[in-house]
Amino acid sequence: MESMTSPTDSADVRRHNMSLVLRSLADREPCSRSEIRSATRLVSGTVTTVVEELMARGLVVETGHAQGERGRPRRLLQTASERVRTVAVQLSSHDVVGEVRDFAGVILWERREEHGIGPGRPQDLVRALAAMTNAAMDQAASVPSAWITDPVILLPALVTEDSTVAAALGLGLRRTDLYGPLAEAMKHSCTPIFMNYGRLGSLAEYAATPSDRRPRAMAYIMEADGVSGGIIVDGEVYRGAHGLAGECGHITVNMNGPACGCGARGCLDLYLRLPAIMAGAGIDLGSGPNQVLAMDELVDKLEAGDERAHTALRDAGTALAGAIATMSNFTDLDLVVLGGTLPRLYPWLEPHVDALISARAQMVPEFNPEVVLAKYGSEGPLRGAWLQSRNLILGNPADISRL
Repeated sequence: MESMTSPTDSADVRRHNMSLVLRSLADREPCSRSEIRSATRLVSGTVTTVVEELMARGLVVETGHAQGERGRPRRLLQTASERVRTVAVQLSSHDVVGEVRDFAGVILWERREEHGIGPGRPQDLVRALAAMTNAAMDQAASVPSAWITDPVILLPALVTEDSTVAAALGLGLRRTDLYGPLAEAMKHSCTPIFMNYGRLGSLAEYAATPSDRRPRAMAYIMEADGVSGGIIVDGEVYRGAHGLAGECGHITVNMNGPACGCGARGCLDLYLRLPAIMAGAGIDLGSGPNQVLAMDELVDKLEAGDERAHTALRDAGTALAGAIATMSNFTDLDLVVLGGTLPRLYPWLEPHVDALISARAQMVPEFNPEVVLAKYGSEGPLRGAWLQSRNLILGNPADISRL
């Protein structure tokens, strides 16, 4: 059987089979052609032809031999990590980070700079993004044979399918076009990909789950410059009608709560966001490196039994439990992953989440997902940006030029 679907156009068949073989190799490498044939159900001649095509594009290399059936050695294949350079730039309220990785996800270059830009200054933000993106693209282009992916721009914002920033409360932005000005400021010919922290973090955490334990439906909730999240369904990021699905920071957890900048009241972000927790605990959050010291101070207060700190975490934990209840009821989740700053605070958030799950398990246990802590913490979104770029290549390796 030539493929698992039935494309009618020969170019579509070729693209489909190239993607099928490259994905199979990436999941099992190093492996032999016969293993790829068994996994993809493609015939030997097709696998041989496709592997040769992928090797001509520099995406696959032979890496030695292993003992095969009946004593015959098998030639092993693996993806060529040096062929691809992925570029990611992450903007926060206080700094901008640039990163270049190879196809295997190894960080080859990184830079972090505080930008000192106050809220509501989109032109200045574009300049900071452009400077870092151009520097990262320059670094990626230093290897002449490398294929450079379009840069992924990570934002603590609601980002629609057409790359419009619908809102970025931490940056003081309402509906804003950052994409157009950034594209104009780029030195290299490329198409920036704007994505939200939470969607990318969800990609990283899903990929970190062992393949035999991956959930059908997973939610990711993180706190980093605000509360964000993402939803994975059957291995794919669920984007919704406008690319905004998974935006858990603005789930209403208290209809009588304070007004939120999004226009609603009592949103999760107002209780679980780090500045809100710190204010409730009577701690000056500061910015940049000072935030690490502020977190240390908060943990010290919690461990010492400080009443204000515990009240702030009680409010945050109750709000988190309410949001998880809403999400699990509506989407029937298997798993909820907590990332960003939340893992460090989870000892004080956990009792409220456990109380909800224990109470509901007695009635409808199916609506009570497992809650776990993120593997990558605050680094998850950047890893997710690499996965986003990698997935685009795995999905269409025919776009990569021959060497």
